[in-house]
Amino acid sequence: MKSWLLPLLLLAPLCSQAASTPKEIKARFSQFKVGDKTICLDDVTYANNSKMKVIENGFVVSKRKNVLIYQSNTLFLLGNDITVNIKAIIESRAGKNAFKNQFKQAMIQVEGLDDPARANEKAKIIQSFQDVISDKHNETPYSSVALTDKGYIITQAESHSTTISECYVTPYKKPENNK
Repeated sequence: MKSWLLPLLLLAPLCSQAASTPKEIKARFSQFKVGDKTICLDDVTYANNSKMKVIENGFVVSKRKNVLIYQSNTLFLLGNDITVNIKAIIESRAGKNAFKNQFKQAMIQVEGLDDPARANEKAKIIQSFQDVISDKHNETPYSSVALTDKGYIITQAESHSTTISECYVTPYKKPENNK
């Protein structure tokens, strides 16, 4: 369940994988079970060609019909000395044409901007985070999702950046009883 951190404006099919149909995506969504894990590796390219890497690790904590609730830990690498770590509980609801994502709980930690001269930069990051978590219309359109053998790829383009998220899913495995 990825790409809830950047507002959605436009979509661009930037990866070679063709977008999957809503029926295929909903079928895969319904196969998730409590305990399934995801790891997403994101490449973000901004309009000025600067790049950022993002790593998200999460797992499903609850499931209802067409709804998954998952816990996520996302690390944004903003250069050599600045990181943003976001821990969140997110509800993802399979709709007709998109996943509707809503934060249930969230926490942000910004490292590397403790110098008072950089307080404005830190405030902008925190404000952006608050804007995203308060957005009640946060959606990931199915047209931006391509299913793969091991997970999915989400490609999103905005006026200021393009994000390609490659996500891997590891199904939950019950421990074996050694008797």
